[in-house]
Amino acid sequence: MNMQMKSRGALRFVAAAMCVAAGLSAHGAYAQGGSEASAVSATASASASQHATPAVAASSGADRALAASVRHALKAARKQGLKSSFIRVRARDGAVTLSGVVASESQIELATSVAQGVSGVRSVTTKLVIRDDEGIKGSQ
Repeated sequence: MNMQMKSRGALRFVAAAMCVAAGLSAHGAYAQGGSEASAVSATASASASQHATPAVAASSGADRALAASVRHALKAARKQGLKSSFIRVRARDGAVTLSGVVASESQIELATSVAQGVSGVRSVTTKLVIRDDEGIKGSQ
């Protein structure tokens, strides 16, 4: 019984140490220079890329930045009457996909047009649907 308690304690210690190491590597990702933290970060990044799923590994910072730019443009189009709260934006290699729910066909056209106008967008696929008024409450 005493041996089981010791091994549980050791397991908890190892788990805590891994959590601390993961936290340090996340912090080290923003460190500058050749510090030990950046070495830990590089090791953690290499390990994470080996265990990442293909969808996660394939996404890049450029795709995330493009999706954020499209989302920003959609929000700015509110002045033109676009309600983008329920529009999801995905980007991959310049190809943008809009999905979600909007109020009308004109909202779909406006969202597509706005997305096409964002720098870096090569194509826009629209999977937006017009909401069904039955069962909708509030400002959806």
